[in-house]
Amino acid sequence: MTKNNNSLIFWCGAILNHKGLKRYNGETPAASQWSRGLLNGLIQSKVDVKVFAPIWDSYFPKGTLVPNNSSCLESNFDQTEIPYINLPYLRTESVALSLYYKLENSIKEKKPYAILNYNTYPHYCKALKKIKLKYPEIKWINIILDLDDPLKDNWSKFLKDTEGSDGSVFLSWWGFEHAPIRNKLHLDGGWDGLLPENITPITPIFLYAGKFAKYGGIQDIIKSIQSYPRQNVIFEFYGKGRCRELEELAKYDNRIQIKGFVSDEELDEGCKRATAFLSPRETEFQGTRMIFPSKILFYAKYQKPIISPTLPGLSSDYDSVLIRVANNSVQQWIDSMESVVELTFSQRNQLKSKFQDLLTKKHWNAQAKNLKKFILQEPQNQQETYTYGKIN
Repeated sequence: MTKNNNSLIFWCGAILNHKGLKRYNGETPAASQWSRGLLNGLIQSKVDVKVFAPIWDSYFPKGTLVPNNSSCLESNFDQTEIPYINLPYLRTESVALSLYYKLENSIKEKKPYAILNYNTYPHYCKALKKIKLKYPEIKWINIILDLDDPLKDNWSKFLKDTEGSDGSVFLSWWGFEHAPIRNKLHLDGGWDGLLPENITPITPIFLYAGKFAKYGGIQDIIKSIQSYPRQNVIFEFYGKGRCRELEELAKYDNRIQIKGFVSDEELDEGCKRATAFLSPRETEFQGTRMIFPSKILFYAKYQKPIISPTLPGLSSDYDSVLIRVANNSVQQWIDSMESVVELTFSQRNQLKSKFQDLLTKKHWNAQAKNLKKFILQEPQNQQETYTYGKIN
């Protein structure tokens, strides 16, 4: 039996560039940005990373029959394309089979210490169960970015999907605390350590970046704007998709500027100019408790106010830096926005200091080291729970 190379990790999940994110609706900028940050942190920690990249597209004929476009993959990583037949009833089995053979061929060349999968998607779990049976010495670790509400079936689907794996990493604090498994890690996100040079706008700017989807809570922002009396303010919206209610409102409310899906550089410039960030979330959405809103850490490096509802996926690390919308009501959003506009210079500096404390803990290099330690750790007692990175 060939010894595992503990400096090599396989990652299942495509990392797309701007062209790919713009082309494929099934891929999200937040997911690629999060994965890119973690993998770069692992590489900085002297881990070799090989990526297996099925590109997620709408079913054919709306999407391509065989999604397979290397020009849409981030070139800074060693990515192997996973072609598959993109038809209903065939896609899951096709991805699983294609992934299995690509993994198998790569393992024969050089055996990794562990294989990590981005979410417990059926195609990943099917392929990795077969790999684990054939190569039990290779660790299989699930990275849980989001999940349907596990309380609907008392975690049974999650446990079935991950059966045979060696542990799971949760972005959601609630998911980490409540998952009925022994080997688990809480790792919500990180940042690259590069602080931007901010600009103070003359007119207050509230910025939203994310999908224009209902579960993202954008309707709460729309309703709040409609009732917000202050006129000398700008609302900028960045993201994929369309929101017809927002487009209709923008026709007669010149405070609204819909920027759409832009490059990382354009979004960075917008964030530098922003006064504060809006991070809504539909709190009644069935999967909310299993979600960590990664854009909060993206916003955090700008060290400006972030307005957000109280979410179970956020750990207590964020208590001191967020402006909470307690009951997610329109009036609460209006009051929170108004309180941001009225912040004094001294109050902004105090908030900036709190952000610096948070960012010190959340550097991607530190998060990657926590993950590496978790992967390499051999449990001494199967009854113990391994919780590296747990917030005490």
